[in-house]
Order: sequence, then C-alpha cells, then structure tokens
Amino acid sequence: SGRDDVTTGRGLPLLPHILTCLESADTSESALRLKEAAGQAGVYIHDARLRLGADESEVENTTDAQYKLGSWQHTEYEDIIDEITQRVYELAHESSRHMSKKAKKEQRSVFRDYLNMLQDNEPPMHVVQCRGGTLDLTTWKDVIMLEFTRRCLQGGFQIQLLTNPTLQLMLGANGAALGKNLTYSQLEKRLLWSKTSEAAKTKDLHRSKGRDKRNNIKNDFLTADGEDI
Repeated sequence: SGRDDVTTGRGLPLLPHILTCLESADTSESALRLKEAAGQAGVYIHDARLRLGADESEVENTTDAQYKLGSWQHTEYEDIIDEITQRVYELAHESSRHMSKKAKKEQRSVFRDYLNMLQDNEPPMHVVQCRGGTLDLTTWKDVIMLEFTRRCLQGGFQIQLLTNPTLQLMLGANGAALGKNLTYSQLEKRLLWSKTSEAAKTKDLHRSKGRDKRNNIKNDFLTADGEDI
C-alpha cells in the first residue's frame, strides 16, 4: 500500500500467496522461517493499509483506530485478510507434537506480535539499545528495515546507526542524540580513525589521484596531438 495512484494497492496481489505459505503443513525449520516471513509481509501490508486513513495524530487508541484509519471492510480483500488473521491466530497458539518446545515457543512469540497488529491494530514496540541512547520503532516498515539492515551489517550495525546519515534518515534516528555519550572501543578507533583504516586509505587514494590529475594538466603543454613539441 502507498499514498498515490501508482503505489496504493501494490502489495495486495501478494495476499493469496501469503495465505498459501501460512497454510503449509510443513513443520521444518525452513518452513517456519517461510511462515514468519509471510506473516511479516501480511502485517506490513495491513499496517500500510491502516495508514491510508486518517492522520495518526487523530487516533486516540486501538479501538478508535478501527474506525478512523484505513480498513478492509467492504473490500474484495476482506475475506482473505480474515483467513490470514485466523491462520496467524492458529500459529500463535500452536500445540503440535511434531515441533520442539523451543520451536513452538519461538513461533508463538513471533505470531502473537503479528496477531496484535491484525486483530487489534496494535503497532509494534521495538526498542533499539545504543550506547548513547535508545531508538523506538513503532511501524512494521521500520522494524523490517531494521532487521534487513542488521543482517547486512551484522557487527557493524551500531556504529553505522550512530555515524551514517542515510541509515539515520531511513530509521528516523537522531544520530547526535544517540551518540551523545558515545565512547569508541579500541577496535573501533583503529577501524575508524587510525592511519591504516579503510577511510584513511580511501582518502589517501583520492588525494593521490587528484595529485596525478593536477600534474597531468601542468604537463599538458609539453605535448600536442600526442607528440612532444
């Protein structure tokens, strides 16, 4: 769902595929990951749908949200959303003997969050702890972006969140506030500020290229049509 004629409804054709993934009888770990991804896609579309309605500042609580924000009521997708919600409810209360206790506990926890969004329009409350402060995420769009970025950056996520303006813009983070009381570890100091860091090497490379370019311009008068004068 989006906010213009091009992007609004773009995720709706995915809903039947999401339901198919959720209805799979496979209980393997890979199947569980697929169901989690499908459920996450479903709540993201639902969250985006809600935000097509009234401005969030006009909504006082989750009950109010059901009447003021975007709704599936009386649309061709109302039935399939109900089916997805029912399947998410079943996964949130899974009691199959074919799953380990750990897998069932993880599945229930994940799908309870999804169910809160689909049934009660309750947004996620995800807090990112930083050494200089905290970042609160309250939309599924931001939570999904966070998870994807963390997987890509892995151990470098924290320092990127504190120093990368693009990532801060994506997640709505205030880098100055998060890094207010920040102190770097010895490893981070070597990686970021030492003369052998990647940043220093890149800066030296650009300086060297610039120097070569200036020398070539100065010596250009020595040649004409590719031959020495």
